[in-house]
Amino acid sequence: MSATTIKSYWTTGIVILAVGFLYATVLSRLVGHWWTDENYSHGLLVPFVIAYILWLRMSPMSGLPHRPAIWQGCILVITALFMLLAGTLGAELFLQRVSLVLMAAGIAAYFFGITVVRSLAVPFLISLLAIPIPQIIFNKIAFPLQIYASRIAVSGIRVFGVPTVRKGNVIEILPAGSVQVIALEVVEACSGIRSLMTLMALAVILVFFTRSRDFVKPAKMTAFIYNRDVWRGALLIVSAIPIAVLTNAARVTATGVFTYNYGIRATTGFSHELSGWLVYVAALLLLLGLNSLLRRVFKTKQDAEADSNAFAESKTGGFRPVAFWILISVLLAGGFFINWFENRGEVAVQRTALQELPSTLGKWKQKGDHIKFSPETESVLKTTDYTMREYVSDGRLANLYIGYYASQRTGATYHRPQNCLPGSGWEMQKPEIVTIKTASGESFEANRFIIENGKYKEVMIYWYQGRGRTQASEYTDKVYTVLDSVSRRRSDGAMVRVMTSVGHSEKEATAAAVDLSASVSEVLPDFVPE
Repeated sequence: MSATTIKSYWTTGIVILAVGFLYATVLSRLVGHWWTDENYSHGLLVPFVIAYILWLRMSPMSGLPHRPAIWQGCILVITALFMLLAGTLGAELFLQRVSLVLMAAGIAAYFFGITVVRSLAVPFLISLLAIPIPQIIFNKIAFPLQIYASRIAVSGIRVFGVPTVRKGNVIEILPAGSVQVIALEVVEACSGIRSLMTLMALAVILVFFTRSRDFVKPAKMTAFIYNRDVWRGALLIVSAIPIAVLTNAARVTATGVFTYNYGIRATTGFSHELSGWLVYVAALLLLLGLNSLLRRVFKTKQDAEADSNAFAESKTGGFRPVAFWILISVLLAGGFFINWFENRGEVAVQRTALQELPSTLGKWKQKGDHIKFSPETESVLKTTDYTMREYVSDGRLANLYIGYYASQRTGATYHRPQNCLPGSGWEMQKPEIVTIKTASGESFEANRFIIENGKYKEVMIYWYQGRGRTQASEYTDKVYTVLDSVSRRRSDGAMVRVMTSVGHSEKEATAAAVDLSASVSEVLPDFVPE
């Protein structure tokens, strides 16, 4: 083994250790997420797939010109560090994990140049597809897919002569000879979102192993536009959406038909689990078939000369000790700094428990006791403290929920009504922003929806409150959470939700919900500190 090879090994090892120190917490949480979240269980295989691809690319990449792009690499590395810091302080796991991929790209550019980074586009893209997307975005994708899958499934079930009713993403079926309706909830697993993320990753891997060309000429930055494999990959990734929805809708259709004939047994046990695996197999076969078809459509002769020209350019550059140790110093300093920020703790704030919330809020009087969620629901909400109770005024009944989080750094954060209510059959309509004015003369904006579930129709108002801020937008609230975490060492806050029946007038119901919201906000600072 030559001295150059030995130096290459130990320098690579030092870089890996420095990055591991910087991202130790991020990596451990990411692996834990892969292990527990079936939507991203394919992530457990991604490191091995990437390692195999890198091993295959070692020989072709050795022919690429190595021109260290130190300034471009520095920009990427510094940007990744700021993303990691912002994600750590704001409890935004997605930002932390994406920063890891950006850091890897920055280090590759720093030592080897942009050409090598471009040649590693597939491993970087596969890495991104294995990162769980933010819950805010996930729910915006999952819910429409749930609705589409529900609609397609209902149409399919009715083809078989089975009477059914759809309420949001809940399908109600009365089994033959039964008097009790069975509700089938089209959750993320049945909407296609679970297989969608896996299919997208598989589409990229499939295109890589069936590509017609390896690399484009380094001199042509826009050459990928003319690369037919790129367009084939894009079409495969996009096609994963209808494939996932249609295959899962077929699963729900089959479950609905079997439920009608065999009752609740069709929705549980081995047969239900088997149908889930069959969906994966069917989706994979469709993806393979589509890829084969697209290869015929985009069929072209391999431009061997272009590839050889790309590899034939002379390599320049080499090991630069000063640049190497500067990068290692930056990574280690960033690791110490970010770990110190993460572990320094948050400021303890004095507050009153929500169970002490007054039984009288303005003209509203509490009815009954505090309502408790099931242990399963509480484990999903992960609140530090919460209260849900009913209030009455002038014969009108309203429901109030307040969920408080002492810290959002660990990932426990608000659950928007859009995340939870559709799963119970509620359809959310007529969204708008309303202004709520309190008796003290202050005002703030909140979200208002009309929600409907069968014969039930209600007005819902909700907002986010904490650290002296009141926000309707969860995106704005997330930004302020990051800023307050840095400047005030606090990320505590609450989501407040008020619901009341529409009755005969949406206008009157909205006015009543606004009135209770105003009364709640007046006393809330004692329970959600400013």
